[in-house]
Amino acid sequence: MFPYLHNHFQAFIRGLIRIKSNIGSSIIMFIVIGISLCLPSAGYLIVENVRQISTKVQHEAEISIFLKKDITQEQISFIDSALKNSSEIKKIHFEPKLLAWEKLQAKLKLTTLDIGASENPLPDGFFITLNTLSNVKINGLIDSLKVVDGVDNIVVDGSWIKKLRAIIFMIKIGLFSLGGLLVIVLIVIISNTIRLQTLTFQEEILVSKLIGATNSFIHRPFMYTGLIYGLGGSLVTISILKAMVITFNRAAERFEYILGNTITLKDLPVTDYTIIIFAAMFIGLFASFFAARQSIKKLEKSN
Repeated sequence: MFPYLHNHFQAFIRGLIRIKSNIGSSIIMFIVIGISLCLPSAGYLIVENVRQISTKVQHEAEISIFLKKDITQEQISFIDSALKNSSEIKKIHFEPKLLAWEKLQAKLKLTTLDIGASENPLPDGFFITLNTLSNVKINGLIDSLKVVDGVDNIVVDGSWIKKLRAIIFMIKIGLFSLGGLLVIVLIVIISNTIRLQTLTFQEEILVSKLIGATNSFIHRPFMYTGLIYGLGGSLVTISILKAMVITFNRAAERFEYILGNTITLKDLPVTDYTIIIFAAMFIGLFASFFAARQSIKKLEKSN
């Protein structure tokens, strides 16, 4: 067990030495990987913060409950009490049919004679504001209201919710597509870099083969080099994301007096940053292994 770990440790040290010997190109590689990973990561950061924006516009989600014309005052009071006990409702507004009729006439600047109606055609109505965006909770609330005695019709103003969810879904698709393309680009970039290193250490590789070194032994330093590339690039990505959050929040604080409230970006949790680190390291490991394996096979064939 100890010799196995020792071999990996030595391979890791050789990978560090190779990066240090080409420190300029290594720093450029860190920056390229960091910026490439930052693009989808920043998009993910924005999508996660949409929840904060959604919370600020939840007052726009309304359900209109129109009551039957022959409903009694006791039934209206019962419905009002039931609505106030619902945890999904943020605000309740009751509008009597007489008030609604007067508003309609005032808005249209018409009288009863002009309209030709002998009686008020409008029903009493409750207009409630929701405090949730959950489609399951909204549908459950509507189903429970439909069976209440005295309720005639329910209209849900949920078009904006569907638009918001559609936008978020499209953004997620775009982020996954962009992330996939950037992963392919990173694999190509890292692979080409490792191939150049195999050419640089061509003589060392051939000598190692002559003295009986296995391909796994020769692969390891290059694999650890790619692993370090991924680690360094992920740290650059995290630094950029944190700098974006800090810069945006400081700017938002300065314009608080104009906006009326502070809009802040919420930083990603540690688990997400951990995923970014391991994903970048895996990309570097895979690309370096693939490139080193192909390059060594070509060297064996040419010699």
